[in-house]
Amino acid sequence: MEWRRTTRYDGASRWHSLPVLEVEVDPGALSRWSLAADTAARGRLSAWRGALESRPHEMAFEGSPPVPGPAFDELLGAGDAAAVLRWLWGTFLAAAGTAPTATWTELLPASRAEPDPAGFVIAATFEEPRLALACLEAARGCLVAAADGRAYDVAAAVRDAVDVADTHRLGPSTRAIVRAAEARAIPTHRVTTASLVRLGEGSRQRRIWTAETDATGTIAESIAQDKELTKLLLRQVGVPVPLGRVADTPEDACRAADELGYPVVVKPRDANHGRGISFGLVRAGQVRDAFALAVRENHDQSAGVIIEQFAPGVAHRLLVVGGAVVAASRGQHDVVVGDGRRTIAALVDEANRDPLRGENYTDLLGVMRIDEVALALLERSGLAPDSVPEAGRRVTIKVNGDLITDETDEVCPEVAARAVLAAKTVGLDVAGLDVVAEDIGRPLEAQRGMVIEVNAGPGIFMHVAPLHGRPRPVGEAIVATLFPAGADGTMLLVAVAEAPGAVAVARAAATLLDGAGLRCAIAAGGHVARAGHPDWKVGAGDGAAFEALKAHPDLDAGVAVSHAAAAERDGLGTSRLDVAVFPAGAVSAPQRAALLHALGSRGMAVVPADHPALGAIGEALGAARVVVVGGARSGAGRQVILSGERVDVITCGTIRSVPNAGTGAEHLLALAAAWATGVDPERLGASGAGSSAARQP
Repeated sequence: MEWRRTTRYDGASRWHSLPVLEVEVDPGALSRWSLAADTAARGRLSAWRGALESRPHEMAFEGSPPVPGPAFDELLGAGDAAAVLRWLWGTFLAAAGTAPTATWTELLPASRAEPDPAGFVIAATFEEPRLALACLEAARGCLVAAADGRAYDVAAAVRDAVDVADTHRLGPSTRAIVRAAEARAIPTHRVTTASLVRLGEGSRQRRIWTAETDATGTIAESIAQDKELTKLLLRQVGVPVPLGRVADTPEDACRAADELGYPVVVKPRDANHGRGISFGLVRAGQVRDAFALAVRENHDQSAGVIIEQFAPGVAHRLLVVGGAVVAASRGQHDVVVGDGRRTIAALVDEANRDPLRGENYTDLLGVMRIDEVALALLERSGLAPDSVPEAGRRVTIKVNGDLITDETDEVCPEVAARAVLAAKTVGLDVAGLDVVAEDIGRPLEAQRGMVIEVNAGPGIFMHVAPLHGRPRPVGEAIVATLFPAGADGTMLLVAVAEAPGAVAVARAAATLLDGAGLRCAIAAGGHVARAGHPDWKVGAGDGAAFEALKAHPDLDAGVAVSHAAAAERDGLGTSRLDVAVFPAGAVSAPQRAALLHALGSRGMAVVPADHPALGAIGEALGAARVVVVGGARSGAGRQVILSGERVDVITCGTIRSVPNAGTGAEHLLALAAAWATGVDPERLGASGAGSSAARQP
């Protein structure tokens, strides 16, 4: 089984409104193979069922259940190699956390299926193209092994898919925000392979980078990075923080510890993620050793370290968003329990075999490591990795371990108020506060509890998918600070299908929208034009055109000419449109399908009365969503007809007559397109004059 051709469609295509990966398959020896007739293959797949149905990535984000993969019974009911490959592809994608919205298979036309007429096409929606292809490769390996009777490590293949997902997908914090935005129908676009994501379009867009938003100030970030400065500011406003100071040398660190009184904590001045921190130090020698560990974790090796009071209790993380505590999580120490037989190193190895532990961001528990900090911690307890603790003895390997338990409902109102005050003092719209306290349900001052750090761009995965307790809608809370209730962040998007006069239609539509008070630009032929501004070049293809319009922060609307070859080859480059215009002339079936998919359940089509595809478009969308232009047509929901020096705009038989400010069929199509976006036709008829445009609900 080989891949003949692989096509990636960005945005709407003949298949779907979402991006799709399409692969032309040469089945080779499996061209006449049938799972129903291959009892041995059915047995092998049944033996692999447990591994195939495993979901190491499957977690409830934002309190909603994950999209399930295909059911195993569907596989046993599959027939040929195409159906089995389709099922396995969807299964591996689901195991990696990206269950496809839809998958398809179809036979190749006879002219394309050379030399083997049994070739087929398989397609699936995707979130990350490299992950989609990796999962398809795993599906092929599994299918071929089942048919040929070879050994196949399904569990390893699933884990490999998870690793690819963790490497190439958005991180869990960013992904939680993106999912919350998509749940509100706010368009999202990953700008780079990193975590920069645009939410919304044009003048209504906002941006996030992990859990930072475009409202997160550079000054606030810099303050949060400087732990000593953060403590100074918090102390000034009455937030309890540990006393301490910066030390530049080991000797100075020991003096600081003497001044503060033991026990103390030594930590890097500008590191993050809890690296290089030593807790509960009680002697000068321990402080010197901890100094060396902390300095190595600094971004700036000359920044020194922080010596501060040791606060009793466990770690808590409070998430402040938009002036409110929206989630809280309690941490645990990484501990092994002695059995009187095995060494600490062996107990740690056993703990790391827990499937919940792993190296990835999405693993609920991190791998226990006997690193330098752990070695120093063991030494202070008179232990070493080869020590054999007595049965029942709890040995701490790491003090600030994983945050795994939701405790949002337990947070004391006074503690929440302190957290909000701390975030405001630093200046962060989204902040993660590290608090050490014995009980988060009591005021901090009553238990010597302290705010240890204030973090910009905090991880939110522990709140989205806690090991214990219920998930919190923190992504939704962040999105709510960026978009008011009811706002979807969309701009008006119009596509004009390639045909004679298409550019003229697009220009006229952009002029009408601009004249109605909507800042509008037109993208066609690799250029973008906007009234009063120099033209600029963009890449070839529909994707580059729509992206140039959606990325522009000053645009309220955009019109693009969709080129048939580009749309068929690469997809439209956008998953949504408000209006699609089909000028006179034939339109290819793949391009028409792509445009109709992009219109979704609300978009409008503008079609000349004599267009050969009018019937098919009306059947696909319904008469109420088609504006028929240039001739009376019974049964049409909306019509635009030239009537002398005026234009009749007809809705379900109700006629509004407006002045005709242009000439030719192109102007009528443009007026119909602008009307279909929701602009009042009176504004359009009066030569596009007007200061604002009213969008219909």
